[in-house]
Amino acid sequence: MAWLSSVYFGNTLRQYLLFFSIILSAFLIGKVILWVSANIIRKAAAKTKTKLDDLLLDVTEGPLVFLITVIALWFADQQLTLSVAMATRMGNVVKMLLAADVGWFLVRLVDAMLVHYVQPLTAKTKTDLDDHLLPFMRKLIKILIVAMTLVVILDNAGYDVGTLLAGLGIGGLAFALAAKDLLANIFGGLTVIFDKPFRLGDRIKIGDHEGFVREIGMRTTRIETLASTQVIVPNSKVTESFVENVSREQYRRILFKLGITYDTPPGKVKRAKEIVLDVLSKHKNIASKDEKPPKVAFTEFADFSLNIQVLYWMKDTTLYFETQDEVNSQILERFNKAGIEFAFPTRTIYAKKG
Repeated sequence: MAWLSSVYFGNTLRQYLLFFSIILSAFLIGKVILWVSANIIRKAAAKTKTKLDDLLLDVTEGPLVFLITVIALWFADQQLTLSVAMATRMGNVVKMLLAADVGWFLVRLVDAMLVHYVQPLTAKTKTDLDDHLLPFMRKLIKILIVAMTLVVILDNAGYDVGTLLAGLGIGGLAFALAAKDLLANIFGGLTVIFDKPFRLGDRIKIGDHEGFVREIGMRTTRIETLASTQVIVPNSKVTESFVENVSREQYRRILFKLGITYDTPPGKVKRAKEIVLDVLSKHKNIASKDEKPPKVAFTEFADFSLNIQVLYWMKDTTLYFETQDEVNSQILERFNKAGIEFAFPTRTIYAKKG
């Protein structure tokens, strides 16, 4: 096959075919490894008592396949006749890919170890400080690994890392100014963790937003509102704002008015107050008269209604909506049975004859 000896760009067709055959073989080997891992090794690992083998499979699977591809690229590169400069570049590319693969593996390994081994330990401790610090540590370690990986990659790309680091010193002031908000948010997050104005799962109010704390991150705090939407608040704003921790309230005050019609006789006004007080006193989630007694009073002759002011204290604030629904439904039902009518805006018009 003389045509295989034809030379193009300094290499024969045989060399090019060998180069691409090695790359294709590595791709196929990677596919085989993934198939064997998914269909044989994982099934065997699932039968063991330890979770370590499952964890190692999750961590090494992707980086291992990528490593085989990088090694194949290096081996395939040896089959070509390249200039010294091009061979050096290809060698540096292989080193950069190896650095990226090692960084990827370390990120996955550290993250998996923290999640599967450290996190269960923090969950058993009495303090919740470690529960808040763990997400910080996960992100910080990832950032450090990625930073070191980038240094190795830049070094192999031909950049003088020492000069770059020195340049960071010169531009440090500009960077600090640009990162002012970022640093403020990070320190705000640390303040939240150590000062503990709220914890994960607490129901809080920040400004116009009310909901449950789902995550306290390095930069932001995530709140799930009562409407099941997510609000992301910068930590610097959290430390600057007035925060009301609803979950830590022993009781929650509920205050509202009931308006009944003007033609309601005094006896029925009194009966209306008795009904409301009876409903409140019998509800399990409302503080009793020995704790924080509910109050019901006829307080106002309004424009179109006789107003009864109602005040009670809720014990379990997580049942906020359920309690209000039950109380209001019982009041409505008993008012209807007693013939007590709720008022609504009305207007009386007098017309003169002639």
